[in-house]
Amino acid sequence: MFVVLYCCLSVMIGGDDILEGLRDRWWRRVLERGLEGSKVNVTVRGLSPVEAIGRPSRSDFPILMGCEVMIQADFMGFKGQAFTDTPIGYVGDLKSIYSLPLSDNRFRAVLVATINAFYRYLGLVEGTVHCRDMGPELCAKRIASSFMKLYPPETRILVIGYQPSIVHHLSLKFRNVRVTDMDPNNIGRVKDGIMIEPHTVNRDAMIWGDVVLATGSSLVNGSINEILRVAGGKAIFYGVTIASAAYEFGLRRLCFESS
Repeated sequence: MFVVLYCCLSVMIGGDDILEGLRDRWWRRVLERGLEGSKVNVTVRGLSPVEAIGRPSRSDFPILMGCEVMIQADFMGFKGQAFTDTPIGYVGDLKSIYSLPLSDNRFRAVLVATINAFYRYLGLVEGTVHCRDMGPELCAKRIASSFMKLYPPETRILVIGYQPSIVHHLSLKFRNVRVTDMDPNNIGRVKDGIMIEPHTVNRDAMIWGDVVLATGSSLVNGSINEILRVAGGKAIFYGVTIASAAYEFGLRRLCFESS
């Protein structure tokens, strides 16, 4: 069981892209240890749904429906993962990964998975490998329970990124829940009595919400930048993808069942 909950928001980064800031901080750590020219390769590959999430009790997770793929980086035996909708395999040293263009989501995912593996290697973060089987359901229950301890039932909660178990359990505890998503197959559908809205309404929805629970994969697709600008301290992130960014920038992160 695992949870990270950083209580302050201290995102002080240059430029408009938090991933650029994360890459810079990671690279300084690489240089400090003289690993930039290391002959150790970082191998990144996509995982099958069963490898990534096992056999959960629900069948409507995006990864099981082919909407997202989990990629995994292995650095010196330490693993880091990241969700993406544009997966690629990659083998290279740290210097080559540092040089990847961040304008391409495929390479953003490779970088994020690699940094998660590297920070796990350094012992800076835990929970960089996604939970499996009943883990997603147990995590969702614990998220809902932790919210109940922090917020009254009338709290307005926005979930950015449809995660079925989280939405289900929050809907049982809170009266005012909204959900947005990027997947056109989800938009307009009603899940647990909540209509899933397009991500294009995120800005207004974040202003509406008292709490914004956002998927960590927003780090890969770049939507995290708007989330941090608009939601600020209201933002809480979930999942393995954002493990290292949460550590570096003091972001609040919930991830109870990852390993």
